[in-house]
Amino acid sequence: MTVSVKLKATVVPRSVVRATILGDVMANFGLPPDVIELAQRGYASGDISGISICGIDHRGYIADQANLMFDQLTNNDGLSVDTSSGRSMIEAVSVKFAYAVEYSVNTMRRKGLSIQYRYHFYAGRNHEMGRYNLVPSNGSEYEQGHSLRQIFTVQPGMDPGITYSHATTWRMR
Repeated sequence: MTVSVKLKATVVPRSVVRATILGDVMANFGLPPDVIELAQRGYASGDISGISICGIDHRGYIADQANLMFDQLTNNDGLSVDTSSGRSMIEAVSVKFAYAVEYSVNTMRRKGLSIQYRYHFYAGRNHEMGRYNLVPSNGSEYEQGHSLRQIFTVQPGMDPGITYSHATTWRMR
């Protein structure tokens, strides 16, 4: 007699799903736990709206950039997510989203880019940077005569308030 176990999806508050996705994306790029925790805490407090992860070339210029942005929550309803069989929260929300993150991570690794990150704050919340011991940074820029070209943008159907995009630099004519 074989026993078959059928697991159901779990209902999780949208804010928890988003904070988990934020941490999962950052971890996939190899960012340290304290940086991830700060982003998740800032998101949970309603200050941080997302992150840009920049791939920096050997000359110090941005070569690729991935952005994860969240619309401000108006309703913290529950999302039914299935994280059984080791699925990440990203995969549970959208397999297409998971492939997009995988593409960005693999592209930046393949190109040998170093990783920098920038937090984004909701409009009018930049004054909260000091609360997180952050200071505005100029950071790396694009090489002169180059600009970003969008490769793709993904908005998971389960939560269209999430936007993930990847761009690469290209020489302007």
